[in-house]
Amino acid sequence: MLKAVVLAGGSGSRLWPQSRPDLPKQFLPFLGDKSMFQKTLERLTAFLPLQDIYVVTLAKYEAIALEQSGLPASQLIIEPMAKNTAACIGLAAIHFLRKQEDPILITIPADHSIEGEEAFREALQQAYLQARREDCAVTLGVKPTRPETAYGYIKIVQENATDLFRVEKFTEKPDAAQAKSWMNQSGYYWNTGIMAWRASYIEALLTKYMPQLAHGLAQWKAAVSPIHGNLLHTIYEAIPGISIDYGILEKLPLTYLLPVSFRWDDLGSWSSLDRWLPQDADSNVVIGNHRLSHTKNCIVYSDHSFVGTIGVEQLIIVVTDNAVLVCHKDYEQKIREMLEHREHTD
Repeated sequence: MLKAVVLAGGSGSRLWPQSRPDLPKQFLPFLGDKSMFQKTLERLTAFLPLQDIYVVTLAKYEAIALEQSGLPASQLIIEPMAKNTAACIGLAAIHFLRKQEDPILITIPADHSIEGEEAFREALQQAYLQARREDCAVTLGVKPTRPETAYGYIKIVQENATDLFRVEKFTEKPDAAQAKSWMNQSGYYWNTGIMAWRASYIEALLTKYMPQLAHGLAQWKAAVSPIHGNLLHTIYEAIPGISIDYGILEKLPLTYLLPVSFRWDDLGSWSSLDRWLPQDADSNVVIGNHRLSHTKNCIVYSDHSFVGTIGVEQLIIVVTDNAVLVCHKDYEQKIREMLEHREHTD
């Protein structure tokens, strides 16, 4: 049995102010007329029937997820609050186990851009078959093309003649010097966050490596009703907010990496649009009503207002109905930090 679980609960803060807490990036149409969430579902329906695709999202996004997906409410797994990807994936696994099902789960973020549909489907099939053969985690890896500091990296053990490689270690978000070094070395891959693993295996990993989270989810698994007495909300208030990478993957003795050939990108920042949208003669990406003069290497995004620029370079300029962002491209990783400071001072 195979199920896909789309992870759609992120806040997308680095794409502020277009991406907001009430309408984050995965539900917005940054590339074309469909949201990244909708494109992820379309990509999966070419591989799986719709009834085998589930979505994990936050309670506050339930209505929009239903509207954009066309899925029945029974295929949405609702988190009461954000507690990072370990809780998100763990909840999905327990959702099936409490129904006496133990499928192989393909867990996939909702906010990635992928080009090469056939290669994508072939990779999912290979990952599924390996996860069905043995209790293991299989992750899809992309060969780095730039020294990216916003991605996780995977180092493989280079002693395997097959398409699958044993993972030596996971490293989250290296500094620029380390990322540049790894880009020029063999055996390093970007971590796409797309995984294949069995639901009961995820539960076992949580029990071993994240016992507090496992204990909370076990209470929910044993409950007569999954929402009885608002139990899940109480559990989520007590569990840690840790990514699946830190909580489990960095500790696993048996993880496989499957190198993939399709084009992949985590659309997590404004600069990522440079890689996917057309540029003018001065390397500007512009969306909306604008007039640029002596402007180079900029990203200009406006919902409605006219934007004029003169004599600027390397800027991100975003104008929405109630917010304006002006940021040098070299500092866009500070957007999240700025928003956190704003929340603490408001």
